[in-house]
Amino acid sequence: MRQRHLAMRLSSLKAHPCHSVELEQYPTEGNLAAAWLTKIDLGDSFEGKHVLDLGAGNGVLGIGAAFLGAKHVTMVECDKTALDVIDENISEVEGNEFLKTIHQRVDGTAIELDSPVDIAIMNPPWGVQTKHADRAFFETLFAMNIPLIHFIHSIDAEHLTSLAKSNGYALHSIYQTDFRLPAAYAHHKQQQGSTRIRCYRLERLK
Repeated sequence: MRQRHLAMRLSSLKAHPCHSVELEQYPTEGNLAAAWLTKIDLGDSFEGKHVLDLGAGNGVLGIGAAFLGAKHVTMVECDKTALDVIDENISEVEGNEFLKTIHQRVDGTAIELDSPVDIAIMNPPWGVQTKHADRAFFETLFAMNIPLIHFIHSIDAEHLTSLAKSNGYALHSIYQTDFRLPAAYAHHKQQQGSTRIRCYRLERLK
């Protein structure tokens, strides 16, 4: 699927409800998701893989991986309202029996699944509201020994290299762009803002 077509499909999904600032719920827009997923697919093909989308929101990343050929997609989300949105979006995907959702909080322990995960993708909380909020997400994936992890994080994050090294992973930056921040919460003073991000690749060392 071409990036432009993928962006159109993902932009048409029902949006993330974004009602919990504590969970740092910000939507990953369809255009950004499509550009990032396309870059991932060029290097680490989704074709035939089991993909885990952690903190899935409205499911944009997991569903995007499905459109790019993933054989199995598991989406984990703790917010029941967001999970209902994922289920609604899944219903629009033809032959959606390979798309699975799990209602579970990410707490740093391994998630038991029926088959090993080949690639994990996530836009975790960056720790703006709660310091180290991203750690549970990384600890969960490290505990599951997932070979490839792709994630978005603030360009200002300084702990990622040491985090990767201490857990036996190599860290690479594959993409840099702006992440748009709609005025979703009461403390936002602007209608629309943005912040600089990097899209990273973690590869488990042999």
